[in-house]
Amino acid sequence: MADKCPMHGHDMPFDEEYWHAPFDKYARFHEQGPVHRVCTPDGIPVWLVTGYTEVYDALRDQRLARHRRYASDDYTNNLPPEGLPESRLVMEDPPEHTKSRRLVNFGFVPRRMRLLKPKIHELVAGLLDDIEAKGSGGGVVDLMDTFCAPLPITVICDLVGMPEEERVHVREWGELVFSGKLVNPQGIGAAMARALVERRTNPKDDLLTTWAQVTDDDGDLLPPEDLSHMALIMFAAGYDSTMGMLSCSTLALMERPDYADRLANADEDELHKLMEEMFRMYSPTQRGFRRFAREDLEIAGVKIAAGDTVYLSIGAADRDPGKFPNANELDFDRTENKHLVFGRGPHACPGAELARIENGIALQELFKRFPDMKLAVPVDDIKWRESTLIRLPLTLPVTIS
Repeated sequence: MADKCPMHGHDMPFDEEYWHAPFDKYARFHEQGPVHRVCTPDGIPVWLVTGYTEVYDALRDQRLARHRRYASDDYTNNLPPEGLPESRLVMEDPPEHTKSRRLVNFGFVPRRMRLLKPKIHELVAGLLDDIEAKGSGGGVVDLMDTFCAPLPITVICDLVGMPEEERVHVREWGELVFSGKLVNPQGIGAAMARALVERRTNPKDDLLTTWAQVTDDDGDLLPPEDLSHMALIMFAAGYDSTMGMLSCSTLALMERPDYADRLANADEDELHKLMEEMFRMYSPTQRGFRRFAREDLEIAGVKIAAGDTVYLSIGAADRDPGKFPNANELDFDRTENKHLVFGRGPHACPGAELARIENGIALQELFKRFPDMKLAVPVDDIKWRESTLIRLPLTLPVTIS
């Protein structure tokens, strides 16, 4: 039974049970209906949408806006990224968002992502060599430190153009951003701004160079400070979601060796199919960024007032039994799998192709190399990030032989 918010009287479902097992709570929500009035841990009342059809439709509903000017006074979050009054890309709505989105799409075209495959294979092989050396003789290896974090950090930092000297901070920044503990983003913003300024005199083949050369409608270069938050969200989200996907999937596959074996030995076409089911089941993305109702509206017959905050629960929608038979079971032979992991509409994930490639290569090679890998502690001892956005374990200790 969830606690009640002392200020508003609504259920507060985001608690210790949720951090460890959100899918149990989603199952109870599905029994109650597709839309729920709840409060966040910091007492903000929100509408939590959990039904697949309702989330699917709402992702493209222009009556739900990202910009904070549409929020009512009861949205009191001031922590980045969601608490920022303004921020390029993630907190914009069309048509402003459309301009920012063009800056990102350039770097993530599918053809360019496919060209990264050899580099990703090379990075994975090197990391697995290091793990093998550290874990030989039965030693315990933390996959978060040795695999799940360094792989996506390197890939996204290379793509964006993050300077080498700043990369050591990336995981710390991401943890602060997605756990809601980043109070002052100025240090990160300053690092990104410095990099953008440097690219204007020393261009390279990366996204920072593209952004550094963009002009506004008057032909003036955009201020580096104006672009730094967009860059921060891009690389934090680009690595953090993959780190979560790799760790959550690895944890699940260690408990299902027959599934791990099938994935490890799949050909390219089958691997793509298997990974779609892995994304549906184990994606770390539990919800999209908050939205605000521009006007009075209804979702599934529930009245939502203008200014109300709406959370679209991707994690719940992708386990809706009304859409997916045996929704809480991993089924590699599932024939219909239109999951919502990468969203849809104007805010759909631009890095979906990269995520599919990177996670598929990493998981397949990991279980090829270490088919007998096991969790080194009881699963209930795993500590999870306290976040309603991106779910992931803080550590993942394993033995490889």
